[in-house]
Amino acid sequence: MSRRTASFILGFALAVLVGGGLWWWLSGRLHRGFGVGGPGEAEQQGERVAFNLYFPSAGGGLQAEPRELQVTEAPKDRIRKLVNALLAGPQTKGLERPFPEDVTLGSVQLSRDGVAYVDLRWPDHQDPPPGGSTEEIQRVYSIVDSVALNVPEARQVALLWNGVQRETLSGHLDLTRPFVPDRSPASR
Repeated sequence: MSRRTASFILGFALAVLVGGGLWWWLSGRLHRGFGVGGPGEAEQQGERVAFNLYFPSAGGGLQAEPRELQVTEAPKDRIRKLVNALLAGPQTKGLERPFPEDVTLGSVQLSRDGVAYVDLRWPDHQDPPPGGSTEEIQRVYSIVDSVALNVPEARQVALLWNGVQRETLSGHLDLTRPFVPDRSPASR
């Protein structure tokens, strides 16, 4: 056997040994709840926390609906659960869901400077649902206010559609920059 072949076999065996040891170590940590996959099982369950979700109302503004959600302390978990609850629709009569029923949440990112990137997905639809200016404002601020007024770490919200930051949803609001929440009483 040549030295080159022997070196290759030795290197391969060493890589398998190190890889197996790493796999064993990580799988043990994950089963104990401390590993790379995130917080432990008890921490993932979190606690029930009261939030205000902002849904479109018939009057053209948004109306707060109190809702308790099971969340952890992690801001991204809170954002994800808030947006999912918003997309699931209101529980209060007279309020409307901001997007069609099959619009879902893709990814959520939170930058160090407090911008939450919320990616909305609509299977089999490249473009967002059509709508007028009032409907577009309600859709955008429903998400912006629900996230930014409930998660202090998210001071601004940028919306993406199917993984892309579009110029607009329906031709009215500029989506190329993040939004701050609308704290005016007229929007409620």
